[in-house]
Amino acid sequence: MPFDWREFLIVAHGMRNERGEGAQRTCLGRAYYYVYNLGLAKARAANFTGQKPGLHTKLWDWCQKQPDPVVKQLGIAGLRMLRLRIEADYNDSAIPNLAVEVQTQISRAQLFESLVAKSDGQAPPPSLAP
Repeated sequence: MPFDWREFLIVAHGMRNERGEGAQRTCLGRAYYYVYNLGLAKARAANFTGQKPGLHTKLWDWCQKQPDPVVKQLGIAGLRMLRLRIEADYNDSAIPNLAVEVQTQISRAQLFESLVAKSDGQAPPPSLAP
């Protein structure tokens, strides 16, 4: 059985109120990786052929170049989330308003999954508790 990438969003959501900076930064990354894998699967189904290295950026650039406005929106959200994930994972300087950024990242991920489901003619996954 394949791994359910949504578990990363559930982990991020569960940790979102933890006070430690490490936990908060982890939330940013887990939410992003959920969106990345969801977006990559959708793009592959639409004949996206990007490969490593630089696959993350290639994916979001490809999405933004598509004629479908929903796919473009996915590309914009994905790139924003990637930038925040990179900041959380590689920069040791403080992230201003980290708790707010975590909530925003999780909200973007939930919007992303809803847009993907809608564009695929499916019901969105169940909402996570506020």
